[in-house]
Amino acid sequence: MSRSVAPSFRSLYDNEVHFIHRNLRRLGVREEDVEDRAQEVFVVAHRRFAEFVDHGYGARSWLFQIALRVAADARRHRRRHPEDADGGEAMALLTVSAEQTGAVTRRERLARLDVALSTIPLERRAVLVLYEIEEQPVSEIARTFEISESLVYNRLRTARGELERALKRSEPPRG
Repeated sequence: MSRSVAPSFRSLYDNEVHFIHRNLRRLGVREEDVEDRAQEVFVVAHRRFAEFVDHGYGARSWLFQIALRVAADARRHRRRHPEDADGGEAMALLTVSAEQTGAVTRRERLARLDVALSTIPLERRAVLVLYEIEEQPVSEIARTFEISESLVYNRLRTARGELERALKRSEPPRG
């Protein structure tokens, strides 16, 4: 690796590692696997870094595309090799103290959101995450996926409806 590449890649890593962590989680990677999968994203990026050419989309879009593939591989692996049915959540909830009730409530809501997001097909979920959570403009999302802006809007509209329906289905019963 040349000296000129290392500082640039290090800068890319430092600037985008939190972006990759957030989005791997939103793309269905379990919390306990996010660190390993983020490392995988950056290993692929490092291997291909010399070939990277910014065509106006930015490195973030390039990394997001790598993260999409890594997240899909992680979900596929989890389906083939299931572990705890609840991912260990039940045991974690048993050890929570009374002061942590707010944190548990937030965690439960985030878990509901993760489950709801997981019901949306990846091509629509990715658009929804980039637009609503990462606040990327439609034009940038269109360039990232090499699709038209009207298709981005269509996927966004459909994904919003799917998310809303999934969240309604997962609402806890009111007592």
